[in-house]
Amino acid sequence: MLLTEMTIEKSMPTDAAALPSGMPASEVRPPVYSSTELLQGRREAWIEHGQQMYRLRLTHAGKLYLTK
Repeated sequence: MLLTEMTIEKSMPTDAAALPSGMPASEVRPPVYSSTELLQGRREAWIEHGQQMYRLRLTHAGKLYLTK
């Protein structure tokens, strides 16, 4: 299932404190990565965040699970 840009903008709140001065929230959105891009043809990928490692896994049902 693909999300449209409008759906992504509505579902991803923007932190007003993180916006550059004077820039409306409607002009800024976080980067979007496809699961295909992250998994690169595999069923799992590891994401390093600081000193923590997270596992992103694609289930047989096509859902994504992120675990610590």
